[in-house]
Amino acid sequence: MRGVRFISAAIAAVALAPFALLACHGRSSSNVDAAATVSPQAGPPPSAPANAIPVPLASVEKYVNPQKLPAYDGPTGSVEGTVRIDGPEPRNLPGRDFAKCPAAADVYGKSYREGPPGPDGTRPLGDALVAVTGYSGFYIPERKEAVPVTVNDCAMGIRTVAMTFGQRIEFASKLHEIFVPTFTQVGSPALMISNSLTEPVKLYPPRPGYFTLLDGSQSHPYASIDVYALLHPLHAVTDLQGHFRIDGVPVGKLKVDARLAAVQRNAVADVEVHAGVVEHVDLVIHAPTVPAGFLPDGGVPKWVK
Repeated sequence: MRGVRFISAAIAAVALAPFALLACHGRSSSNVDAAATVSPQAGPPPSAPANAIPVPLASVEKYVNPQKLPAYDGPTGSVEGTVRIDGPEPRNLPGRDFAKCPAAADVYGKSYREGPPGPDGTRPLGDALVAVTGYSGFYIPERKEAVPVTVNDCAMGIRTVAMTFGQRIEFASKLHEIFVPTFTQVGSPALMISNSLTEPVKLYPPRPGYFTLLDGSQSHPYASIDVYALLHPLHAVTDLQGHFRIDGVPVGKLKVDARLAAVQRNAVADVEVHAGVVEHVDLVIHAPTVPAGFLPDGGVPKWVK
């Protein structure tokens, strides 16, 4: 089980500065052929940030747009690619009993999830946080109010959630057994129960930063999710093939950053985004020889705060 660590709101600064490069990276050509075009986003861009949490809008704006910059309304493109990992393979996590839920071993049995190695020895990396950073002079409002998390087979099924501060998590269980979704870093006066008979539980990170989402009932002690409440919406989480895609990216020379909490390592690449084009970027995270351990993400980069 992970330890508990508070992320100070005092360091929740502007999310535009990319984190320091802690790992090497790989990158494919940033431009793809003209057939890879971006589908236009429906509706006019919002000018105010999403606020689906029980705090005043001004409190959200204090974090996501402290300089009161104008909302970006120019042309956009997309960034798509893969995150891979090299170095030591993930280790088995000790002290975890999956007898009542064998399917959960595939999600939580090892320090991180990866796919089979390619010709160069790197493996596709699941659950990695990816974000586009490096723009300035404007801010990008979040369009969606909620991020869904669904339990289908006695496990939460994912290990990382990326959201924008001001959004809420809607936690739904399709099972008869009880889940009590709980942020370890946030005290709650009441436990909120989720199963197949209840409405989704609404969870609200009270500030930007890193959180750990657990089952507070202790019925599923292995189940945990790394939750990043970011200051902008240009983020994604890789699937089990290491794939990610981020739409609505402003044009210009930017950076793509990736991080995996389980190894506390980053990768970064440059990208030039063009209007209506899907730019392709691949990154490689280098796993440390000495494992970081299954610990809170103490090395949180600036763009997640």
